Order: sequence, then structure tokens, then C-alpha cells
Amino acid sequence: MRLPLLPLVALSTALALAGCGSGKTVTATNESVSDVAKKVSDAGLRFNPGRWESTMKFVKIEMEGMPPEAREMMGKVLGKDRTFATCLTKEEAEKPDAKFFGQADERCKYDSFSMGGGKIDAKMTCKAEQGVQTMAMVGNYTPETYQMTMSIGGMGPQGKPMSMQMELNAKHNGECTGKEEK
Repeated sequence: MRLPLLPLVALSTALALAGCGSGKTVTATNESVSDVAKKVSDAGLRFNPGRWESTMKFVKIEMEGMPPEAREMMGKVLGKDRTFATCLTKEEAEKPDAKFFGQADERCKYDSFSMGGGKIDAKMTCKAEQGVQTMAMVGNYTPETYQMTMSIGGMGPQGKPMSMQMELNAKHNGECTGKEEK
């Protein structure tokens, strides 16, 4: 099964890595990913550069009419952790752009976005081959950690309704080593 249009890990990681300290909250309604990235940057919400180790776990995957072999494959990933590391450069941390936030094109927009005070709450809509997909992200962050739950809904590969939920947890772990995923 192909995952939805949204580049889930990159998007959620980028949104959640903001450091504390500015005391500002960024809010947006019905805005592009580029506009939200600019607001976050302009507000002075900074990101901790370096190595981030993340754990992702699918907690729910449902798709109407899923073939038995796909259901079996999904059963193997449900509830299992996938751990990976990413590198956030100093330049990316100081000036995040739309690409950094996961979507550089105009297929996606934030229906709502709120980030500040250690909390993030966002809803996004994307146009995909199968139709409209939605994503809701809720979580907490500090300069050194974040936890986020993401819920995704839309149409699956056979044009049938699909929904999934995943959890992401991450922690800052020093300098980049050059062995992180891109």
C-alpha cells in the first residue's frame, strides 16, 4: 500500500522541533505551507540544529476493502516502532522554508495551525491523485524532545476510504554524524 501524498515524517518532524524561548504563538487559518513557514521564521521560533532520533509507530490503519495480503502486511507494522535519525543543519534551523515543512508545492494548505508555548495543533488538507486527504497533528515539544499524534484520512489506492494514525517521539541527540537519513 502506498502512503498518502503527505511526507509524514519530514512534515511532523519539522513542525515539532521548534525551540522554546520566544514566548510567541504562531497561528494561521487557510494558509499555504509557505506562508506558515514564513510566520514561524518571522516569529523567531527557532529549531535546535543537530541530530534528532525519532521513533514512529502506526497505531491504526483502516481501509475499506483492503485485500487480505495488504491486511496481513499492515498487521505486521501496526504497533511496531521504527527508529531513524535525521540531521537538522544550522542553516535549516535558522531559516525554515516551505520545503523544510514538507511540501514545497501548492497541493497542501493548513486549514488551521497553532504553535507556541510547547504545544502544536494543526489541520492540513492536500489534493492527491485519489482525492482530498486530511491530516491532523497534535503534540508537545521542548527544545530537546517532542511527542506528536497524527491522524490521516482520505481515499486509498482503490478509491476506498482510508484512515491511519501514528505516533512520533523524538529527542535531540548532539551533533550530526553524517549517517542520518535524508
